[in-house]
Amino acid sequence: MSDWYFDRFGQAAFVVADGDRFVSKNGRNLGWLYQDNQVFSLTGQPLGWLDKGVLRDRSGSVVAFSRSGSASLSSIPGTSGAPGSPSIPGRPAKPGFAGSVSDPGKGGWGSKTIREFFGTDV
Repeated sequence: MSDWYFDRFGQAAFVVADGDRFVSKNGRNLGWLYQDNQVFSLTGQPLGWLDKGVLRDRSGSVVAFSRSGSASLSSIPGTSGAPGSPSIPGRPAKPGFAGSVSDPGKGGWGSKTIREFFGTDV
């Protein structure tokens, strides 16, 4: 199991399970990690970029971070304690990935919630 990722309010939100999918703290599949850093929705739409523990949307705004990735951020919220391991759901069928995502560069904190970013219930 990988590190917990925290939202802009410091609340634990998700983990990366099996090295290629995002799973919420409530045990829901959220999206896919493709080619180590490209982030896609469950249906294969490009969403953003994961680099060194920081999740960014396509415009470069920070959506979430892991404790190991927080060093690269200029400001981080205090974090809640990491919850126990989530119940890992079965793997959904992998979609075809629509296009690719390139590194959007670095921006500040965005306003998207985890739910808005992934486009699904968390």
